[in-house]
Amino acid sequence: MCNTLASPFEESEEDESVAYDRSSAPKDCRVSGWLQGHDNELAVNAEKMFLLTEFTYDLDKSNAQTFTVLDSPGSGVVDTIRLDITSNHGSSSHTCIYRLRVHGQEPDSVSMLPM
Repeated sequence: MCNTLASPFEESEEDESVAYDRSSAPKDCRVSGWLQGHDNELAVNAEKMFLLTEFTYDLDKSNAQTFTVLDSPGSGVVDTIRLDITSNHGSSSHTCIYRLRVHGQEPDSVSMLPM
């Protein structure tokens, strides 16, 4: 596990030639993050979690789509993310995710020192 400053997220689905029914593709999503640190407890402390981005996956665009992280006051270094899918493109039984990539950079250790 490493600490990182989150930058763009990329969500991708199978190509149409492989996935004939794309109704199970995610549509509206949100990604949150937090710094878990060495706390191995599975419970998520909602006070630590902050919204990184919300996006809509568009079936008419490229299979791999990139979404920008929000520039919000609460955002910062994260080592854990959570993807919540609030809707899909029509399937009532399931949502299928092929890949979610998170890109980031290691924080500058000097800028992370408490003031």
